[in-house]
Amino acid sequence: MKTHVNTVLGGLVLTGLASTAAAVEVSGMLKNQNVFGTQENEQQQQEWLLDAELNRDFYQGDLTAIARLRWDSDSSLNSADTQSPGSFSTESSAFKTGKEGFVELRELYWQLSTDDVYWRVGKQQVVWGEADGLKLLDKINPQSYREFTLDDFDDSRIPLWMVNAEMNVGEDSTLQALLITDTTAHELASASSPYAFTSSTLVPQVPSGVAVEIEEAQAPDGGLKDSDLGLRLVSFVSGWDVSVNYLYHYGDTPVVRAKFTGDMIEVSQNYERSHLVGGSASTSLGQWIVRTELAYETDQYLRSKEAFPGVVESDVVSYVVGLDWQGWSDQFVSAQLFQSHILQNASDAVIDQQDSKLSFMWESKFLNETLSFEVLSLYSLNDKDGLNQVTLNYNLQANIDVYIGGDHFYGNHNGLFGQFDEADRVIAGVNWGFE
Repeated sequence: MKTHVNTVLGGLVLTGLASTAAAVEVSGMLKNQNVFGTQENEQQQQEWLLDAELNRDFYQGDLTAIARLRWDSDSSLNSADTQSPGSFSTESSAFKTGKEGFVELRELYWQLSTDDVYWRVGKQQVVWGEADGLKLLDKINPQSYREFTLDDFDDSRIPLWMVNAEMNVGEDSTLQALLITDTTAHELASASSPYAFTSSTLVPQVPSGVAVEIEEAQAPDGGLKDSDLGLRLVSFVSGWDVSVNYLYHYGDTPVVRAKFTGDMIEVSQNYERSHLVGGSASTSLGQWIVRTELAYETDQYLRSKEAFPGVVESDVVSYVVGLDWQGWSDQFVSAQLFQSHILQNASDAVIDQQDSKLSFMWESKFLNETLSFEVLSLYSLNDKDGLNQVTLNYNLQANIDVYIGGDHFYGNHNGLFGQFDEADRVIAGVNWGFE
């Protein structure tokens, strides 16, 4: 177990809220998920997740605090101390961590609405973009990859400390400005996890018979000089919901570089800055919804064809086009095309210059919408690998859902999805909301 400085902050806030219990609204969600790995024929997860939310009036606005307790009797998906070393800033680290779980202050923010400005200050999530399943513009908050992308994004997205202001700049337009002082990065699965990255396009392959010394990733120092800055203009133009986005930020995955020292390879890991420029647009055409999203990101570091562990730097442009249909009652169908293009030094990169992926989602509801069945498929046209997810959910009571499902990976073991070909699983769980 270990203690962090935000234990003091969280303790003070929760104590202050509790001291005026009559003015505090309490709600929460208790989730239980049980996972069985079908390839290894063994239990992969038996997790309990409790989110307790407290709300109260505070200095003419509203104060929200969300505490999270996660406990997993099977530690297969946990790293040695439950949270990846170097991934979390001091301010965002858990109160207490152990092999089976942690206690953390998940979110803590104060919000205030005036005639012209909406303020939200504190630890929070901000979601950009129109894409489902894969992220282009949704780069504000890092993500936990303990379960790759199988977990709900709301649960796997890591909240950050920031100032978030949204200002009216016209009759149909809003400008959002973000100042993010939190340097927390992606949480990667531990080496022993079934969801540890192994693809050679993502992970340097260590030469046999050569000693390697790997330095721990060093996050930026923090403070204003290492802050991220985001701007988004949202407007309604000729029947289209349109956004223009800009983010100056540190990448959430460290860049791995190496140098030979005698008969040893010394490997360093550093986080690098980049500019993300893009936008999104969506409109309704009868029973159809058309969605599109574009992202241009500078200074991306990709695995190269050179000796371990070479990297190649390039700008990358990506886009997604999506089409949703809800023509039948209680039915929803969505299809998307994702493409990305390496703009410089493409011949030196391990991956193809153009990468294409497809997604398909179908959701059907029955029994007055108490029973829902959802299928999500992701497929890489380049690597010929993919992921299929199936979930059957039953609303037992207004505040209780029970579900069963399964996740199936297949294809090229060097692909994004195929690297987890041995991590297929079946799941069962229950979600109970309370207030």
